[in-house]
Amino acid sequence: MAVNSTSSTTTSTLNGSSGTLGGGTVIDVNAIVTKLDSVEQAPIDKLNSTIAKQAVSITDLGTIKSKMSIFQAALQDFTDPLSYLNKSVSSSNTTVLSSSISNSLEASAGTYQVDVTSIASAYTSSFVSSKFDFTTTNSIYLKATDGTGQTISLGGSGVTSLTALRDAINANSGTSKIRAAVVDTGSGSSLVLTSTTGGSANAVTVQTTNASGATVTATSSQAGADAVFKVNNQTFTRTSNTVTGAIPGVSLQLQAAGLSTLTITSANTTSAQTMLSNIGQAYNDLMSSFTALTKYDSDPTKRGSLYGDGALQSMMDSISLSFTTSLTRSGTTLKDNNNKSISLTSLGLEIQLDGMMKFNSSMYDAAVAAGAFDQVSQGTTSPTRTYVDSAMLYGGAMDSDIASFTDQKSILENRVKDLQTRKDEKMAKYRAQYAALDALLYQLQSMNTSLSATFNALNNQKSN
Repeated sequence: MAVNSTSSTTTSTLNGSSGTLGGGTVIDVNAIVTKLDSVEQAPIDKLNSTIAKQAVSITDLGTIKSKMSIFQAALQDFTDPLSYLNKSVSSSNTTVLSSSISNSLEASAGTYQVDVTSIASAYTSSFVSSKFDFTTTNSIYLKATDGTGQTISLGGSGVTSLTALRDAINANSGTSKIRAAVVDTGSGSSLVLTSTTGGSANAVTVQTTNASGATVTATSSQAGADAVFKVNNQTFTRTSNTVTGAIPGVSLQLQAAGLSTLTITSANTTSAQTMLSNIGQAYNDLMSSFTALTKYDSDPTKRGSLYGDGALQSMMDSISLSFTTSLTRSGTTLKDNNNKSISLTSLGLEIQLDGMMKFNSSMYDAAVAAGAFDQVSQGTTSPTRTYVDSAMLYGGAMDSDIASFTDQKSILENRVKDLQTRKDEKMAKYRAQYAALDALLYQLQSMNTSLSATFNALNNQKSN
């Protein structure tokens, strides 16, 4: 008897795929690749979580720096002998400008109308990496209008990367008046050069080889701008937003365009006690933020964003300890009429067990009676102010701490990019491999079905 062909449709117990990837229906390629993708994504998600925490830490360090700036200003007021000459200045609109007495003898009591038309900004220019040849020995020459020219060797034994070029420029920024940064534009890295002094006249030029070489054209640039403002309708132009000389004896800090009325009074009731209280309040505000942002909790998710920041902890410890250190003038320790050394603590600023500061009026009264402020009013050097000034300098302890977090965040972001690229490559390979496996299994399954049908037919023939 002839063998009859048997037609059948087989559905595997492993079925689940749409068959769009491998052409078969044996295994669920999408589900497998999705699971593999989640495995590869896990370390990326972990790094992104760390990056987010780094961003919070950078923001919170900015808060600490802002609070320390207020603390610094309070210390400056107290140690400046001009603060005791009974002159004060106030601004009706501090969003437009802030002000301070720079020379009480020159400042004249009265009212001044200040109209800020525009504030100063620095020149910036951006250069894509391809503008510089790091593969062969060559050099570039950089110069800010008000700075000293700087020649940097590229390629060979010189600078061989954009980040190394940035570091070489910044190492000489004090004399070149140029600050450099490397930014990721999304399509590659660019070197951004900024004049460290503002004003429309202060630009930055880059040339090949030396001052007479060809100009390296910037990818983009923004010209600097001068501050333009009027005082009692007289127009002034400055390259910086920190202005002296427009109003005798007064320093202005331009903040934004707008109108403000400055009032200078000679009947200033601010006393040493008020200035000490200002120091205490500013310190407590700083310490409150520090304590909250560095707090420990057994649950890591509830810890402060700056917990474990050793540099910040050391900075705050040094500030707290400095209150008990003697004040000096011209290197000589200040002493009261009882021959006792004068410190911020002996003047009434006491740090409590919880780290906060309290003004002790009894100690203050005793210091007044002992003639301590007769010494302080002549000007003094405070160890606390010295330390805070140093920490707040451009590139000082605060900037270094922020830069450390910023650099770590940048490293992690680059690591995420690398992992993402590797993951994408792996996923493409996995999809191809499992799709091919699905197709092979489908062929084998079909062959098995066909052979089973043939054997069944033979058995049926034999039975008949």
